[in-house]
Amino acid sequence: PFPYLHEGIHSYQDYEDVFCPPDTRRSRKDCVFRQSKENGTLASRLERFVFDYNGLDPFDVHLALQVPMLSFHTGLPLHITQIYNTTDSQGGWNAIAKQFLGKTLEDKGGKKGGVIAGRSYPRRFNSKLVSVEAQRRICELSLLDYCCLNIPLPDVCKGAHYTGDDGEKRDLFCTLNSNRYIQPGILPNNTLT
Repeated sequence: PFPYLHEGIHSYQDYEDVFCPPDTRRSRKDCVFRQSKENGTLASRLERFVFDYNGLDPFDVHLALQVPMLSFHTGLPLHITQIYNTTDSQGGWNAIAKQFLGKTLEDKGGKKGGVIAGRSYPRRFNSKLVSVEAQRRICELSLLDYCCLNIPLPDVCKGAHYTGDDGEKRDLFCTLNSNRYIQPGILPNNTLT
């Protein structure tokens, strides 16, 4: 649906050449665990996509919000006993193990850990090249997850940067509608400043 995302990239090697340019490596193996060396090409494609995407039609599992997956089709929530943030997957898995097994996870060598790593290799684009405006748009698009899962907004998304229905600048917020469903107080559109 957004052909510019893949423009000029026809294989994984083409993609790898963007985040790990040939002049920065001795072999392709150098690219596996190294931080991205991309020059902004991928970040600029992400930015364009973030402003073109309406947030309503996820065409990839990574674009789907978490809250709908944790709800019945009626909008009522599934019974969930605990939510953990993947930025501390080891802590989350150890808390679950302690709660249900009475002890934290240990591997065969007696060391703590043995949990799934959140990411086995570095990001493929340089996130430092993503503009503040694009970061705020991402918060706007994913506001429902922030509200319903009680995740604090990143600092860059706090403050009166968004235009409400009344034309006033305001913070991002959620509201309870007349059917008692949580919904974004500001719906995603192109009103970001």
